[in-house]
Amino acid sequence: MATVTVDKIISTAKSLVGKDSGKGCDIMKWYGTFNTTINAVACCCAGQMYLFHKAGALDMIPGGKTASCGIIAVNFLEAGQLYGPKEVKPGDLVIFSWSGQTTTYDSRLRTKGYKSLDHIELCIAVGSSTITTIGANNGGTECDDFRVRTRYKSNISCCCRPKYAKTTNTEEEEMIKYGSHNTATLAFKKQLITLYNMGIIKTKVDNSNGFGTGTLKAVKEAQKAAKITVNGVVDEKIINAIYHLINDGIRAKDSKIANAKKALS
Repeated sequence: MATVTVDKIISTAKSLVGKDSGKGCDIMKWYGTFNTTINAVACCCAGQMYLFHKAGALDMIPGGKTASCGIIAVNFLEAGQLYGPKEVKPGDLVIFSWSGQTTTYDSRLRTKGYKSLDHIELCIAVGSSTITTIGANNGGTECDDFRVRTRYKSNISCCCRPKYAKTTNTEEEEMIKYGSHNTATLAFKKQLITLYNMGIIKTKVDNSNGFGTGTLKAVKEAQKAAKITVNGVVDEKIINAIYHLINDGIRAKDSKIANAKKALS
């Protein structure tokens, strides 16, 4: 019988945000199979196993811990606990598709129309077109750096739903817009802070959950940097654009470092 609630899982996830202990991958040190150096492939899924372990709820994962999005999707499917994108709820382990192509991992998943199984995070809040998530290996300095993210529902492949104990969780329908104060806005602003730290935008926003004039200005700068319509509206285009701006910036930095090392060798 389930004894851990959605609230417990979400509060545990929030406690891990920004708590990376330093060099080496804490997730893989716990997982025990992979090298303890940064493992950019498995940390997103192993990170969720680590989270459930921290919450005392690892036994709620059908089939036990795994570092594979494909395996976890199949295990939840066979347990009757796999749901489509439109059914997403707080507490779901959401698997995302970046390609948008139908998965080839398992014929049963393909028959249901689920898309590629590229990344997994915990959903902590649901809005009209976006969800707020917490996960590992999603843009931090190290892959065990848990971060809060805003993701579009259109990128969801499927939702793995553990059998939680009854809860009073009410974190739903959060909008990111001028004047809002909520978790989704805070998650979005953390991405704007990353853009500022990378030198992509010039306006620095504060680390609060409010969407004011500063945030509006930063959004417009991000839209300009991404070469999309500059209107200050947080929609699918700007969220996807920020994702690409950050990842392109990280790749450019890594390439620069690699070239510098090569020149010195």
